[in-house]
Amino acid sequence: MVMTGINVMKQKRQQTAKITVSGAITKAPQRVRTATGKVMATMTIQAESERRSPYPLTLVAYEGGALTLMTCEKGNRITATGWARWYNGYQLSGVTITH
Repeated sequence: MVMTGINVMKQKRQQTAKITVSGAITKAPQRVRTATGKVMATMTIQAESERRSPYPLTLVAYEGGALTLMTCEKGNRITATGWARWYNGYQLSGVTITH
């Protein structure tokens, strides 16, 4: 059976668990448009954990989540939930934000 790229991505997303992190916003949100024309937003937080020292973490949100992400201001503390990914550094993808 040959799997298409979309099926592979769905399978990978199902295998990974959502994680929740909190931290202070260190880089203000930026609106970005993907190659397919979808709206997304990114920002960086100083993530905190009981198991390791604080580290920079990029948050990526799409569509409606991007609008919520854009309302955040640098210096505020937030809690974010999403899927952990590696793309030019640690990032949390498909993020939902709790202020």
